[in-house]
Amino acid sequence: MSPVRRSLRGLLLTCLIAVVVSPLGPVEPAQAADRHRILITGDSITQGSAGDYTWRYRLWAKLARTAPGSSFVGTRSDLYDVVNRRPGSRSYAAGFPATAHAAGWGDSYRSGVGTIAAQVRSTKPDVLVVMLGGNDLSHLTSPLATIANVRTYIARARAARPGLDVVVGEVPTRYDPWSRKYQLRAQAADYASRLRALADRLDTGTERVVTARTGDGWDPARHTWDGTHPNSTGEALIAQRVSQALARIGIGSAGPDVSGTRSWSVPGPAATLEPGADQVALTWNRAATGSTGMYVEQRLRDRREAWRRMPYAVAANGWVSKQLTAGGRYEFRLVPVKGSSVGRAGPVTRATVTGPKPGPIKSIKVTAGGNSLYGGKVGSTTWSRSAHANAYLVAQRRMSNGKLVWEDLPYPVTKPAWTFQGLEQGRRYEFRMRGARGFLRGAWRTSAVTRMRGWAMHSVQVSLGDSYSAGLGSRRQYTDYRCLRSTSAWPYAINKVARALISHPACSGARVPGVREQVKTMNKVFGSRRGSPQLVTLTIGGNDVGFVGALEECVRQNCVSRERDLVERIDRVQALLRTVYREVRKAQPFADIVVGGYPSVVEPGDVSSDFVCLRFTADERNMIARLASRLNARITAAAKAAGVWSVGQRVRDAFRGHNVCSGRPWINGVAIGYGGHGNPISPKSFHPNDLGQAGYAKVFQGTLNGLFR
Repeated sequence: MSPVRRSLRGLLLTCLIAVVVSPLGPVEPAQAADRHRILITGDSITQGSAGDYTWRYRLWAKLARTAPGSSFVGTRSDLYDVVNRRPGSRSYAAGFPATAHAAGWGDSYRSGVGTIAAQVRSTKPDVLVVMLGGNDLSHLTSPLATIANVRTYIARARAARPGLDVVVGEVPTRYDPWSRKYQLRAQAADYASRLRALADRLDTGTERVVTARTGDGWDPARHTWDGTHPNSTGEALIAQRVSQALARIGIGSAGPDVSGTRSWSVPGPAATLEPGADQVALTWNRAATGSTGMYVEQRLRDRREAWRRMPYAVAANGWVSKQLTAGGRYEFRLVPVKGSSVGRAGPVTRATVTGPKPGPIKSIKVTAGGNSLYGGKVGSTTWSRSAHANAYLVAQRRMSNGKLVWEDLPYPVTKPAWTFQGLEQGRRYEFRMRGARGFLRGAWRTSAVTRMRGWAMHSVQVSLGDSYSAGLGSRRQYTDYRCLRSTSAWPYAINKVARALISHPACSGARVPGVREQVKTMNKVFGSRRGSPQLVTLTIGGNDVGFVGALEECVRQNCVSRERDLVERIDRVQALLRTVYREVRKAQPFADIVVGGYPSVVEPGDVSSDFVCLRFTADERNMIARLASRLNARITAAAKAAGVWSVGQRVRDAFRGHNVCSGRPWINGVAIGYGGHGNPISPKSFHPNDLGQAGYAKVFQGTLNGLFR
């Protein structure tokens, strides 16, 4: 229909509407008569497939601005479902009210000449837009034969609707993305030339026929998603070329130009997730997006990962994401792919991966090693395997009376063994391990407390005990006359390398109950230095047995007859010693606790010309040596039972040849002085002199060096 005729008809229709008043009120815009009824026919390029916007949508969007009142009519409104290979899809990329058309997947001019008349009669269009010919040229007919069918097609449409205007589109060329070769170039060019000539011959003032130059600027490598069917950019180009043709017959305008790059902004569907052991099975439906494949994107929420996309699109409706982290909370989203077009990510779905929980660790072995390359010491650990674990978490903590804090290795280890580096020498540590499988965790297993080798630097030393620890017998003036403590006592001579801070609550005459009082002082000292290394030394038991008193008695008279009584006392004191050692250990569980023994005091073999030495018979000397050995043995046994170290017999061995009555004694013989209660024997008697203090220090130092090496 010519522009003049279309304008007159529109004016008449407007007048009729103005004079006819409906009893229901004014006609709504949706009910108003359409200014332009446009029937669009074509093949798959025009029908489009699921997930397409279609060039029909993009043409409608432009006409809504440039030719208001235009409407699309047709015998169908569906898209082709490329996933299930059937028509009937309603999944447009964008909804719009003008989805009517009469295009079909695989349609051609050869088949269309038999259906166009019925389509026109049923839809009563003013304008027919035809985008056929691709299937004709590709495998049905030649350009010349196709032109003959075009002539018949237009004639039958005009016969069904006199005054019908026709826009015929050129055939877009094709492209093979696999061989990277263009197709239909010669045929399309030949056809386009013949089509324009035909349009010029058929075009009249009352029944227009114009061509849409859809081949202008068309590049199927850029404008299609599969080499044939337009992508979003191709849709926009076709819509622009058709709108230019419509403008030539008075519908809308050529501008604004709607061609240009367009994105395919179709979101992926929501995936259905089924978590399993170390995996998640995803399923989805591609039909709604018309996608040829689906990118799967995933991320592990627990580690705040960025989205990671699979390197290829899945050309199916499901996928199993494997080798995931057990116990991990994963997020998934799908990105549709339609040939060369890539959509946008769809909604996020979440799942927690399952898996067998790691079993318990049954045992841990710790070995205190030598020097670490990083300073300090090493602690080598091995442990039994945890069932189902593929890694292990390990941690360490330094033990003290201060705050205990686990230090976790910041990454898992894959084998049931680990060497801890840079541990402080002389300090105690606990180690713990548990099996891991992803984010699934087994129970912690904690090792026994293990001491690292070497002296702990800047330790706090507390020396408990009786006169043998207080320093009684040395020449230096006492700092405490009640306890007769001396700063020349052997505790001050040990641990110098570690630069220890020394507290010295040992008291002459102390027995086991007195040590319990000293423990209170010890706790206060250590409490003021929380977290510092601790060393406790202790000599106790001699006064509980009455050992020095027995020696003084032997000076006055023969004392061999007392051996049985003294043996019984020594045997009984073992339980007392074990108890007090345990109390010290309980009070300070992370301290180095070393208990000392006693020398034989009187040299059994030598006979000195000293008057006092002549008072001891050989039997008495041997008895005293036996009693000292027995007492040291009981001290050692009690220490072992209580979990502390003992240097008992080593003291006896070190003093051999240096006891009273030897040529160079380390122990004072009988010293005359005030012993209290009328006793003329000085308390210094039978106690280490300065040489003996040094001897004690050497024994303790050597023992500690051996223990801590």
